[in-house]
Amino acid sequence: MLFKIPAYDAQTRRFLGLVQDITEGGVQLFGVKVDAESTKTLVIQASDYIKSSPLYLEVVCRWTRKENPQGYYVSGFEILRISEEAKKNLMKLIDFVTLG
Repeated sequence: MLFKIPAYDAQTRRFLGLVQDITEGGVQLFGVKVDAESTKTLVIQASDYIKSSPLYLEVVCRWTRKENPQGYYVSGFEILRISEEAKKNLMKLIDFVTLG
């Protein structure tokens, strides 16, 4: 099943990519280049998949690599801080993505 879950930088509102993988501890995005070790507040718009408001996660980019000649990147983020409400919605999203 293909998911198109967009993620944005909360401060700049810049599109960062589409969620490729998501766990309790981190998120992998396919999109634009993000500097490794940079911290961001990530906004994940998952309302097409679960009933929730956008998820706000404080993350740090642990790695990034160029994925293809078109200039797309894959980046891995560690979740540093998340509210209890966002954590509940994150778990719903993980269940939906893994169980369909």
